Amino acid sequence: MPLVWMVIGLVVFAVVLDRLFVLAEIRGWVAPRGKFGTGGAAGLFGELQALFAPSSQHTQQEIRSRQLRGEQLDSAADPLGVDFAKGVVRLPGAKCAQRQSDTPDT
Repeated sequence: MPLVWMVIGLVVFAVVLDRLFVLAEIRGWVAPRGKFGTGGAAGLFGELQALFAPSSQHTQQEIRSRQLRGEQLDSAADPLGVDFAKGVVRLPGAKCAQRQSDTPDT
């Protein structure tokens, strides 16, 4: 029988505590239920991550800048002009060599 009274007492305590929190919400002492804050803990975690892993912050900035620039991924073609499957090698002609010599080295 004491177990039944303990359960009833816990239920009454929970209801009274709930009513106190509702009163505190009405008066503006605590944030309303179901509305979460600005995520202060998430901001703190982000700052700690930036402190201990600056490369992840750099990676996020690089991804964001590439999205803004609209940079495309490299094509599957070989930049050197060598195709081993077909046995073809493309060499730059005189015009390409002259263009490369005209550009100043920086």
